[in-house]
Amino acid sequence: MCNVIYANFPHKQKRNLPRKRVFYLGQYYVGPPLCQSLEKLWIKRKPDNRWVFLQYHCSKAYELEEYDGDDLLAALECVPLAEEVTIDDLLDMGWYHKGEIVHILRNETELKP
Repeated sequence: MCNVIYANFPHKQKRNLPRKRVFYLGQYYVGPPLCQSLEKLWIKRKPDNRWVFLQYHCSKAYELEEYDGDDLLAALECVPLAEEVTIDDLLDMGWYHKGEIVHILRNETELKP
């Protein structure tokens, strides 16, 4: 006798990226103490999970620095923004983390010191 169990596994849905590519991050202070100016920081999504910091001045956009998606969190920690940008905000912008590749040793002799 054969028992058959039918199961429907949910398919992973491809996450749709938002249509817009430029997002406002917030304001931060630039300059020496007591002579600081308040600047606005924008971020632009490029293909292949690349991100660029933008700054607008006199109706022109200036690209400051370009980061890979894995390095973006470390770069955002260095910018003293007035309001914190959370991972949920970045996910809504289309950011994703590729993860880390771990190479496992296949030979047991390599594991022994």
